[in-house]
Amino acid sequence: MLPVIAWRPLVAGFTIACIVVYTWLGNLVTFSGHGSLQPIPKKIWQINFNHPRYSDLESFVATWKYNDAGYEYTLLDKQAGEGLVRKHCGKGPEPLKTYLELGSTILRADYLRYLVLAAEGGFYSDLDTYVVKPIDEWYSESTDQPIRALIGLEYDQLDNPTLTEGMYMPVQFCQWTLAVSAHHPLMISMVNSVTQGIQKLARSHEVTLSNLFPTNEEVLHTTGPVKWSREVFAYLSSTTGTELTHRNLTGLKEPKLFGDVMILPINAFASGLGHSGSKSHVSMETLMWHTFQGAWRVEGG
Repeated sequence: MLPVIAWRPLVAGFTIACIVVYTWLGNLVTFSGHGSLQPIPKKIWQINFNHPRYSDLESFVATWKYNDAGYEYTLLDKQAGEGLVRKHCGKGPEPLKTYLELGSTILRADYLRYLVLAAEGGFYSDLDTYVVKPIDEWYSESTDQPIRALIGLEYDQLDNPTLTEGMYMPVQFCQWTLAVSAHHPLMISMVNSVTQGIQKLARSHEVTLSNLFPTNEEVLHTTGPVKWSREVFAYLSSTTGTELTHRNLTGLKEPKLFGDVMILPINAFASGLGHSGSKSHVSMETLMWHTFQGAWRVEGG
């Protein structure tokens, strides 16, 4: 069962996680801190809702299935995804109801990745991605500095006077590829925030969830990288006890650990962008390559 973590304001500008969380049933359970989290499990998750634009599906999947021996690979279709949500949220009316009633394939695919990672943990990557380096080479950790989440930059404004078109924050984080331990408070917070955000968006349009088909911008702010980036910054601030902003991450050249979250520089997950100081996808710094087929921008209903 997925717990719900509460965030409590510490001082103006950032928050800190409470040590008490709630299950979807509303029962109090004890959250003993990062020491209770297990290492990121060797599970790889991808989602395929049969979108026709993924013409190279087999070659994409092959790199994840066969380049990472020892990892459990799961490709979730609509039926399998619904089964996992029922399994982990079966007695949680809000996330289960919200997921099952969604008519938007885009929102459902985003939502599913957060639900699955919150419940089981592992490595998620969009279908239009290739592994460049085996996951075991992505990071290493010591016993005194455990890593329970791995997050890469997707955008860095650097010294440019304006944001690149399509970007909304000076630094944004990838959600096309990410990794966390099961029950990580960051991912649980994201699930809660997305659940509320989807419901709020439906109310603002005065439609049911089944008839909610958002604009691209609404997707970015409700379930996409803008929403994800805000949650990441809030968690990093809470776990470090300081108000952490884009100024702490702009120009990042090496992986940097904040609490139990490892932040990776732009070329790890976002090479070949043409902005943000990113290099070619054949750079030695590249861990995986996103081909940006943009299927999410075409609503399949």
